[in-house]
Amino acid sequence: MILTIDIGNSNIDIAFFKDGEISKHFEFATIKESTNYEYALKLEWTLKKCDIELSEIEGVAIASVVPSLTPVFEEAINFLFNFKPFIVEPGIKTGIYIDTENPKEVGADLICNVVAIDEEYGSCGIAVDFGTATTFSVINNKKFLGVAIAPGVGTSAYALFEKTAKLPQVEISSPTSSFGKNTISAMQAGIVFGFAGLVDGILKRQIKELKTTPRIIATGGWAKRIVPYTKYIKEIDPYLTLKGLYHLFKRNM
Repeated sequence: MILTIDIGNSNIDIAFFKDGEISKHFEFATIKESTNYEYALKLEWTLKKCDIELSEIEGVAIASVVPSLTPVFEEAINFLFNFKPFIVEPGIKTGIYIDTENPKEVGADLICNVVAIDEEYGSCGIAVDFGTATTFSVINNKKFLGVAIAPGVGTSAYALFEKTAKLPQVEISSPTSSFGKNTISAMQAGIVFGFAGLVDGILKRQIKELKTTPRIIATGGWAKRIVPYTKYIKEIDPYLTLKGLYHLFKRNM
């Protein structure tokens, strides 16, 4: 069994792969101040919660966009399992060509997303990741062509609440109309429909530049809130990043 850990700015996603398929999935909040022992305890608790013995874990793969937590998790894994984890970092075998000005600065999550598309969805695709940031990663014929990065849904909404005196913090839920009849419904309409428009606008440009029809896969915590109101996205894979991480692990073993 392979343990995959995706360390994001807001959440840490964990999946256990058995025979190439996800058997268990777990998630907890990212706490940058936590120590290696605290995360080791969380991982041990997760294993017990999932009825998995330490001895069943044959390998661990980590993708992190929080540099300060990468060594913390590396130490936690070594403490728990007495071996080093595989980490997505410059120099690993990706199986794709990273066609950017500085391949070393491309985020681990972006690499995982395009590798997952390459492995599971076809030669040409766009991964739209609705996380702390909203990213649009493009791959075609095993070449990572680049990415567009926009603010995340929650990040933008929080900025709106923080920077305005009279607008309250509201739950981001499905609006019934683009005509808000009160402050809350007006904000929900603006946030959800506004982001749907942003997503469609970027995808329209990327599809035009590709000059072909890509497979577009959405992932990330906000995908289910925004995707139903978009024109171009028809598929959601909540485990896209973790699947890519698993495939990277296998490509490097």
